[in-house]
Amino acid sequence: MFEINTERLRLIPLDIKNYKLYLEDTDKMEENLGLTITNTIIEEPLRTAHKITYDNVLKNIDNYLWETNWIIVLKEENKIIGGIMIKGEPNEFGEVIIGYGINDYYQNKGYMTESVMKLKQWIFKNSKVKNIIADTDKDNVSSHKVLKKNGFKKYKETIEINDEGEKEFLVWWKLKKECENVY
Repeated sequence: MFEINTERLRLIPLDIKNYKLYLEDTDKMEENLGLTITNTIIEEPLRTAHKITYDNVLKNIDNYLWETNWIIVLKEENKIIGGIMIKGEPNEFGEVIIGYGINDYYQNKGYMTESVMKLKQWIFKNSKVKNIIADTDKDNVSSHKVLKKNGFKKYKETIEINDEGEKEFLVWWKLKKECENVY
């Protein structure tokens, strides 16, 4: 199975079989991948978002790496601590959007900064990609720091209405390929 590694982490893109297991019974997916069983229950609205992502994987099987959830595994514990994803192949402007999340206990330890760093390196290997985009809640200062440490620049703020009819204040970030840090 394909994965990318950092010193402390494994980023594993879920193929169709493992993504289906992730949605149906996370313990079985963890067992199938030889990971520590966490007894994780995916709660709404995250479950709904993952179902949409899974449907996108089914529509684009040949390029699932650009659609799927990549689990973040802490090597030291052999345990899933979060996830990161690319929300589709590059659009007509050469942009891809990423999203991510990490379990509360593992926040503020540099794991997400490390994950974004490694995934952006992989993304920029694709010649069609010119920019990586990310959106964050306006109040999510930790996520802002992750993006700033990875060279992203804030370029706009928006107000959107979520599925529950509530306003969401978002900050949008962009990393241009030519501004990419040297590794």
